[in-house]
Amino acid sequence: MEKRLLTISKPKLSTARNNGNNEFLETTFQEAEEVIKAGGLVNIQQVYSDGTKEVIRVINNLEKLDLFRSRYLD
Repeated sequence: MEKRLLTISKPKLSTARNNGNNEFLETTFQEAEEVIKAGGLVNIQQVYSDGTKEVIRVINNLEKLDLFRSRYLD
């Protein structure tokens, strides 16, 4: 069976945090947790002003996810 991959846009996370959209953040991180628990990976993607995209972080365990999540949710 193929590993599941979830890609999350870092700018969308930042916008949600800045706008207080905790529902989006909680839903996104809950989905990421489910992917990791199933043996999958979560890619954090940066989107630049020229439209290019780059994977800046790969999260493959819950400890790393919790550290990353703490930047966006209190």
